Amino acid sequence: MMMTERFKLTSFMQNTLKNKAFIFLSTIIVLSGCKKVFDLPAEKDYMSTKLTYTTKNFTPILGRTTLYRGIFSADNSSFPMTFELLSPRFGDGRPALDLLKKQPTLVWISEYTGKETTLAEIEAKRKLEEHSIVEVRSSGEIIMWNTATSALLPPRDSIIYPQDIRYFDIKVTNSGGTTIIKDLSIIPSRERPYSPDADINPFNGKPNTTRPFGGTLIRNFPTISGMVGETTNQLLTTNDANRGIVHMYIRKFSGGNGNSLRFKFLNRDSVAIDPSKFNETKWDQVVHGFNMQRTKEYVQYDVAYPIPLAAIPTRFTSGGIDGSGTEARVEFAYSRKGFGGFREVGILSQNFRIFEKGDWEIVFHFKRVNPKFQDE
Repeated sequence: MMMTERFKLTSFMQNTLKNKAFIFLSTIIVLSGCKKVFDLPAEKDYMSTKLTYTTKNFTPILGRTTLYRGIFSADNSSFPMTFELLSPRFGDGRPALDLLKKQPTLVWISEYTGKETTLAEIEAKRKLEEHSIVEVRSSGEIIMWNTATSALLPPRDSIIYPQDIRYFDIKVTNSGGTTIIKDLSIIPSRERPYSPDADINPFNGKPNTTRPFGGTLIRNFPTISGMVGETTNQLLTTNDANRGIVHMYIRKFSGGNGNSLRFKFLNRDSVAIDPSKFNETKWDQVVHGFNMQRTKEYVQYDVAYPIPLAAIPTRFTSGGIDGSGTEARVEFAYSRKGFGGFREVGILSQNFRIFEKGDWEIVFHFKRVNPKFQDE
């Protein structure tokens, strides 16, 4: 009797387990097949109706790579997204297909650090690719490459007519849908191949003056400190008729190798000052350059352009490794024994950028008073 009851109990338990297993498997089958049975749609990304560009009007300078960051507001829309520049046109409706012109463009394929030891090492980190002169990146950032020149993209004049403004739309897409952001505009300015560029007229590229058709030439001035006038024994300033005027020119020269950067110093008679007089200068740390040549008239380096090569803080940029990396900085210093035997240090410095490849020289011209280098 007990064996029969035990058999019945065991049989009952087995049947119960079988029923539970059947229900469990049925549930799995139903759940896995409900999407097919009920034809439920696949999950889609979110596309906000309020995504936009916080900046819609762009005024880049031609010949410079200009990247507009942080201007796309996704309003919590889902990434990844694709962006496409559409309908480039002028204000009067004419096509403005010049925005889509493709050009061989030098791009980085490895990280620039500022510690490269040869020009070849730098160039090995870059290569030419075909890019439209204006592009939209996968992040929504808009970039105008330095290949956009006035020969390809006629720049603005001193007066802007509505029919000459270029407009374009941007199509934004993810799996949740598509939105078209309309009527972004771009008004490019003529190339200014270096900075500071106060001496360049921004509309015609000629030397800048205080009046449109004449007047006094506008100059760039460096920064100086601790420098004493040779004949005045007063501290020099950069723009004072009595205590010294120092002009800074950035200009091209002939006879280089296409990748040269030269520094010159001129006295009041436009005669070259021997660079060795700047006896405290660390010549190997002036710029990220190589094969230094130092003569009695100039110091010259082989460099890669643009300068700086990237917006990365290095020992050659303003603020050093703690700066922004957006400007190169040079500093020339000398020391002399002043009155009372005290050591005096004079410093001439300049922040700058050069965007166009070539043979360039930066000249510091002491127009009125020469600096005093000799000891007292």
